[in-house]
Amino acid sequence: MVTLREARRDKGWSQTAAVSRLRALAEAGRVEVASAASLKTQLSRWENGTVPEEPYRTLLAELYERDLADLGIDVTPHWERSHEIPGLLVEIRDELRAIRALLADR
Repeated sequence: MVTLREARRDKGWSQTAAVSRLRALAEAGRVEVASAASLKTQLSRWENGTVPEEPYRTLLAELYERDLADLGIDVTPHWERSHEIPGLLVEIRDELRAIRALLADR
């Protein structure tokens, strides 16, 4: 598995180049996508962990010639991941406590 950023860098592309290729793929498939500027912002968000919506997931898989799982994109519906939520809430609580402690020490 690789991250979207790693997949892009493996191709030797900048974000701008990846966006250009992504838009070309979309145009060839007659898929409507955001403007280049907006898409570059979205690509940055996706590379930082935001899960892309369709049709972007399919386009990214095609762009990087990998399936979604190989790109670290979990498309499991949230209701099927509900067992993870209590653990995540505990992690968030602990992180907030640690941040508060750091701020209090300042």
